Amino acid sequence: MASFVLPPLFMLLLSWQWQWHLAYGFGCSTIASSSKVSSPSSCSWHHCDHRYLTPFIAPTCRLNRRKVQLLRSTALFSTVAAPPPPHINDSVTSTAAATPSPSPPPLTFRVGIIGSGSIAYGTASLIASLGHDPMVWSPSGTSAPKPNEMPPTTTVEDSAKTLTAASETFAEIQCTGVIEHNFNVRIAHSPNELVRCNDGVLIVALPANGHKSVMDTLSPVIVDHLLARYAEASTKGQQNQQYDHHSVKRASITTPPMHIIISSHASLGAVYFMQSLRDECHKRRQKKMNGDDDDGFSSLLNNHDILEEVRITSWGTTAITARKTSDNTVRVTTVRQLVDYCTVPTFSTLSSFISSSADDPTRTTSSNASRRHELLICNDGYELCTTLFGPRFRNRKGGLLAISLSNLNPQAHLGIVLGNMSRMDPPPPPPPLPNSFTSLHVQPATSPDTSTSSTPPSFPSWYQGQNITPNIGRLMEALDTERIAIAKALGIEVRTIHEHFSWSFHVPMETLDEDASSANESSIPPKMRPLTVSEMNQQMHHYLKNDVLGPSSPNSRYVLEDVPYGLVLTILLGKLVNKPAVLHESGIRILSAMYGRDFMEENDLLRGLGLLKAGNSDDDEFMRMIPSLDHWKEMANTGMFHARD
Repeated sequence: MASFVLPPLFMLLLSWQWQWHLAYGFGCSTIASSSKVSSPSSCSWHHCDHRYLTPFIAPTCRLNRRKVQLLRSTALFSTVAAPPPPHINDSVTSTAAATPSPSPPPLTFRVGIIGSGSIAYGTASLIASLGHDPMVWSPSGTSAPKPNEMPPTTTVEDSAKTLTAASETFAEIQCTGVIEHNFNVRIAHSPNELVRCNDGVLIVALPANGHKSVMDTLSPVIVDHLLARYAEASTKGQQNQQYDHHSVKRASITTPPMHIIISSHASLGAVYFMQSLRDECHKRRQKKMNGDDDDGFSSLLNNHDILEEVRITSWGTTAITARKTSDNTVRVTTVRQLVDYCTVPTFSTLSSFISSSADDPTRTTSSNASRRHELLICNDGYELCTTLFGPRFRNRKGGLLAISLSNLNPQAHLGIVLGNMSRMDPPPPPPPLPNSFTSLHVQPATSPDTSTSSTPPSFPSWYQGQNITPNIGRLMEALDTERIAIAKALGIEVRTIHEHFSWSFHVPMETLDEDASSANESSIPPKMRPLTVSEMNQQMHHYLKNDVLGPSSPNSRYVLEDVPYGLVLTILLGKLVNKPAVLHESGIRILSAMYGRDFMEENDLLRGLGLLKAGNSDDDEFMRMIPSLDHWKEMANTGMFHARD
């Protein structure tokens, strides 16, 4: 008989299949043996029926299912389709077909959204349209929606209890544009309420210049929340507040983890957030060492790192574009086709989570709480993001560096701002003339009389896509060339500016080459040529009608947010790989001269990590802090910053 050797990976999978069947075989053998049906094939129980997944069988099966999930996250399972199942005799499945097992209900989340501006409202509208329950929190407290006079009568299902809507404040939001519906959002009045009243999902949806202050505010609240939930889940800890390894290990299974989504990511904000959380844990350990642990929670940190259950998923751009038109209305201009993302840390504690699952006979796989738990703790945020926002996400290899360089909004906005500053910055009324000049009658008769006006004239609204002329488009393409060169030197792949406009605004990237077609009319298929950035924006404005209004004030996020938080990191990375971003740096210097401020020094996230220092924006201090490219990549993949001593 001819012998052959199976690939090691196939043998590994085969062994897991036998483990699965072995668990079911031992657990369900009594069902088969006690059946009055003489033929085993007509036995009415099925190995995929979760009714027979008892607490004693489930841990073993969950252990193997977790292993398969880990492999599915690799390139092998993402590129190779599974073969179709073998043909099963109709007589065998006739009984099962008569009583099909019910499909699980749609999984919904209560989601906390940090922010109450255009992107926050648009994000809430999108997830609400998919059945989820959003809550918004205004960190400043000045832009929260106007609450309803009467609360809705619906209830919100929690894993442990049902919260009545009357106990929370609601506001009705009217959404128009590509998403048209009215929906209710819950209003959080404090960061503690935001963290406590949701299912472990927080979305940062505010301008990047507000990220640091929000992260500093939320870090102690998140740590307190996780410690309290761990203490509550640990039965032994409830008795004497001595949290040993076993009780904390059990609590890590039953306590819902925390998954934070940053929409969109800028300036290594995820690294700063993880560092802020870790610093807060360090403060609690110091509190324990100093004998100030009044609540007893800090002793948990001696047996378990609660940050192992925290995941941060960063997006390269927002899922929507929107404009907030009033306190309770928003217009969603477009829902993006594709959003780049990555999740940190990339190393996972699923190995300990898998072994702990086998020791937990009370955990059931059918509950919504369990399904939420699995999505939150997953090493890759794809399933969670898809559940919340629909299938529009792609994992960019290269971690936070790839996501940072894939965020093209700052680069695109730089070209728009430099070419349209006069539309953004209407001139103020002129100062009055001295008395000695009034007799000269220098004022033309056709000029408007602005001597008594105290407000600037109102400029007409303008569409930014329509005003991306061929010259401005070429500038944006040249900026893109610099960014792609830096990405290639870092060994990562990023989207191009043409892909960005196509995936964001649903315009094609090619058009018919009329010159080539006229020269060779028999050409089949017809010759195509790539569209320029200017041409794509003109199609967006004239044909698709999804153009967006340009900024109407010089104090726009296109400058105050995108320049210091979106462009400075690109310049630093260019220096790191010896690919200077000359146009990016020139743009920052030009806008700094226009605004009379140094945008290179206004990035408090990079300053908080020690990568920028006031007065030293032109030196290479950041490269002395993280001297090697490998160190940068490790930071981008783990979300952890380790400064050089």
